[in-house]
Amino acid sequence: METIAVVLSVKPDQVEAFEAGFREHELPLWQDYEAEGVMTRASLTKMDISSVPRGDAVQYLIVVDFATGEGHHRHDNDPRFNAWNLIADAYQVRDGMAFGGETILKVG
Repeated sequence: METIAVVLSVKPDQVEAFEAGFREHELPLWQDYEAEGVMTRASLTKMDISSVPRGDAVQYLIVVDFATGEGHHRHDNDPRFNAWNLIADAYQVRDGMAFGGETILKVG
C-alpha cells in the first residue's frame, strides 16, 4: 500500500470554484479507482490547522491510499487527472506540496 498526501493553497476568492471543480473532475476518478480496487481510501479536507500557512490562502489536504505504487502512477498519468491538474493550478497561490511512500501501519 502507498499513501500520498498533498497540500494545496487556494486563493480565497477561488475556494468555491476549486471545490466544485474537484467534485466534477477528481471525484469521478476516485470513484472509478475505488471500484477497481486501485484506491482504498481518499479524502479532501479543508484545513483549519497548518504549520506552513500561505498568507490568506485556504489550504486543503488530500490523502489517498493506493493498493500499490502502480495505482499512484496510473492516477498521475490519467488524462482526466492531467486535465484537472491544469485547471486546479490556476486556483492556487503557489505550487502544492506532495508527500508519499509505502504505508507501514494502518488502523481501520
